Amino acid sequence: MNTLQNLKSAISMALFAGVITGCGGGGGDSSSPSNTSQANTQQTQTTSTTSQTQTSGETSSTSESSSEGAMPPLSYEPQEELLQSAATASTELYVEPDFKFRTSDDVSLELNGQDVFGESLAGRAIKIYSFSVDVPSVEDEVMGQKQLIATLRFNAAGQLQHTLTVPQTAQTMLIRVDGMLETNQVLFKLDSDEAITHTFN
Repeated sequence: MNTLQNLKSAISMALFAGVITGCGGGGGDSSSPSNTSQANTQQTQTTSTTSQTQTSGETSSTSESSSEGAMPPLSYEPQEELLQSAATASTELYVEPDFKFRTSDDVSLELNGQDVFGESLAGRAIKIYSFSVDVPSVEDEVMGQKQLIATLRFNAAGQLQHTLTVPQTAQTMLIRVDGMLETNQVLFKLDSDEAITHTFN
């Protein structure tokens, strides 16, 4: 009898302890994270709102300062007083808007004719020389300073039309047909944009 009562008491105490442990542990664990999660969410939302407000304020401030400190557009027109005298420094130089830097010029040639015997110049070679100085005649002593710049040929009709590129430093051009007398050569001054035309005979 005593053994049966002792067994009942032990079972009752075990059940009672289990109930207390289950209620206490479960209740405490489930409520604590929930409250912490809500607090963290509210804090994140508050931080995000504050950050957005600050960013908006900074953008507005930057935009206002940019508009206030905007520089006027640069002017590339020359100063009138500087145009009255020669430049003494690179900062005083002025270049016209339509200026084109180049080191050569194009010269149009239109040549034809016949040799001293009345024969056609068809297929004949023609040599073109340039001088960096003004040469008044083919008998001038500077003729020895000529520089060959092109060798061309007359077509089957004894004509030659060609656009030749010459150095911009060239001032005089000498045209000579191979096989002809040296007296039948011609000098041209390169001081205009007009085409050079000549008839050999």
